[in-house]
Amino acid sequence: MRVEREYSMPGWCRNLIQAGGLRPGEEVLVFVDEPLVEQGSQLATAVKEAGGRPTFELWAGDRPMTRAPQPILDAAGRATLSFFLSEAPHPAEAPARFSVGEKLRSHGGRAIYLGFVTPELLEGELSQPAADLEEPARRLLAELEGSKRIRIRGRAGTDLTLDIEGRSWLTDALALEDRGFANYPGGEVFVAPLKHGADGVLVADLTVPYTVDGLVDEPVTLRFEAGRVVEISGGRAAQMLRELVSDAGAGADVIAELGIGLNPTVKPRGHVMLDEKAANTAHVAIGRNTGAYGGDNEAAIHVDCIFSAPEVEADGRSIDLPTVP
Repeated sequence: MRVEREYSMPGWCRNLIQAGGLRPGEEVLVFVDEPLVEQGSQLATAVKEAGGRPTFELWAGDRPMTRAPQPILDAAGRATLSFFLSEAPHPAEAPARFSVGEKLRSHGGRAIYLGFVTPELLEGELSQPAADLEEPARRLLAELEGSKRIRIRGRAGTDLTLDIEGRSWLTDALALEDRGFANYPGGEVFVAPLKHGADGVLVADLTVPYTVDGLVDEPVTLRFEAGRVVEISGGRAAQMLRELVSDAGAGADVIAELGIGLNPTVKPRGHVMLDEKAANTAHVAIGRNTGAYGGDNEAAIHVDCIFSAPEVEADGRSIDLPTVP
């Protein structure tokens, strides 16, 4: 007698499907880089079990790739939801990654991206129930929306003034809408400052991706004048960031984003996709901020620089930020 084994959906797959708002019968693109082939197959199976119609593709080729693989682009033209899991993202591949999202969103699709993710992280922390952040996200959006000038300070020495006039605040802590983009786990509100609109000092004392592994070896200081980085100083992480910005070319040194973390369940540990969501952190990015970010600066990179204990003023008003008890 044949005995059918009961299928048990992995917790992280369930979380992603819920975050994506999977609709019955919709076309779903699942793509991963080579270290995560097994996990990608698990997610595609879970999508099918949940009522979706998955296409599973591999992000593979000569690295770094200047163009997304054609099968992925073709699938993005059909899908209305995508999941991209990458254990080893390359900064120079950002334009190729962005092109997939742009094709998807051009016909109303939505996308979720997990970078620097490992099987252990998926099966551990990312399999836990997601935090409900709707209330703090809506409250913070209401306080910040319509503001023109932001001053943000941090414990390590950040003191930066940003021009955001006319730009909308966004969040990944609410339900993913059509043409929406989010990382997982969610937990930030963010805005794209104007190109000329950054003056002062950013001191990243937590995490700068594509540099050292884990937390920075020593704080990385970026000095901004009229929207551009004019100096980067610090230790090994700072040196690597200088080289990354120099190699990336036009637009890489321009202010891109201010993000404020909301998630009290995440603790900084040198993982950019987690640390930027943690309550009591903020991040300032340089490089590309077009597309889902809401800005108009094109660049080959987008690099988030994360710091602790932010204090925010909007048009001179102090903003009450969520904190970790």
